[in-house]
Amino acid sequence: MAFNLAVIVNKDGGQLGASETFLRAHINQMPCRVYSLVGNPGFRMVRDGLDEAGEYLAPRAFVPLAWRWGLRQVMGQTVVEQDTRALRLFLSENNIHAVLAEYGPTAVSVMDACKEAQVPLVAQFHGYDAYRESLVEGLSHGYGQLFLSAAAIVGVSSHMCDKLESMGAPKDKLFHNACGAEVSEQLSAAPDDAPPHFVMVGRLVEKKAPFVSLLAFAGIADDVPDAQLEVVGDGPLMAPCQQLCKALGIEGKVIFAGARPHDYVLAALSKARCFIQHSVRAPDGDMEGTPVGVLEAMGMGLPVVSTRHGGIRDIISEGETGLLVDEYDVEGMSHAMRKVAANPELARELGRKARQSVLENWTSEKSVGRLWDIIQKTC
Repeated sequence: MAFNLAVIVNKDGGQLGASETFLRAHINQMPCRVYSLVGNPGFRMVRDGLDEAGEYLAPRAFVPLAWRWGLRQVMGQTVVEQDTRALRLFLSENNIHAVLAEYGPTAVSVMDACKEAQVPLVAQFHGYDAYRESLVEGLSHGYGQLFLSAAAIVGVSSHMCDKLESMGAPKDKLFHNACGAEVSEQLSAAPDDAPPHFVMVGRLVEKKAPFVSLLAFAGIADDVPDAQLEVVGDGPLMAPCQQLCKALGIEGKVIFAGARPHDYVLAALSKARCFIQHSVRAPDGDMEGTPVGVLEAMGMGLPVVSTRHGGIRDIISEGETGLLVDEYDVEGMSHAMRKVAANPELARELGRKARQSVLENWTSEKSVGRLWDIIQKTC
């Protein structure tokens, strides 16, 4: 009998973010029939996978908007009640064998429908949903119920699994599965041949501490001829970062490329000497899971300079597949960047071992395979 999986993601606007390549992999690469339901409760859209351009195939309304509104007026249902009933019917009518809920709040919003339909629920946590203090506190009751009712709880780093266990997740339901990277066989970096150009990729937000990376780069900008830093990504800290570059006198050596498509990111990585990411625990408690950007850079054969933080410690062997420093250690990061800039052979060797490690352990295919095994074992 064919296995039917529903992958559900709560999303404003019903669209996945450009950086959520791991969610697209879960929708497109599972060895079963996958229905994806993307959108917030009351506004979910059902899709049958994604095409190669990332567009949804055959989107259709979960329940027509006008019909939903009419039912609420006539029957006095809340959006949550209506969504639970509609989801329960959808799961039963489509013979869904398991639900994969992406992010903790999504899992909480669908757990009652799964319980009523007697469909096993796998809840995957990715980052903010396990760490942001205000969110975790606000969902403490919901998370408690989720930990009791879910068939499996998946964290993308060993640190996150420890955190979920401390929040009450039963150890026998907890599974560690890092997200994976798409690794191109045709495109790779040659860091030993590249000039001392560094690349940062990702949202400019507090947990990625772009200020610290800029301060670290400023520490080598005058000493390293042709040093350059390209920042690929957008976010609330973009303007402050640009101001900091002016204050540090490095604006001529830092390129703010903004948000770019994946092809642009791969091209930028292929021409760089090193990838940098200074992840930290943000003031609101938010932390990284296992950053896909770091994995993609490693998969391209680039050395990585990053921090001893979250899932980064799971995927980088210090001194072998990358260089790690403590959070907020500006001088340590500058020193690591200078080592890579001054030693092309070191850059080549770190990048070679990093790519090998990703191919052996951290590709998207391997991550999806591990997740499929979890679903099969627990559901």
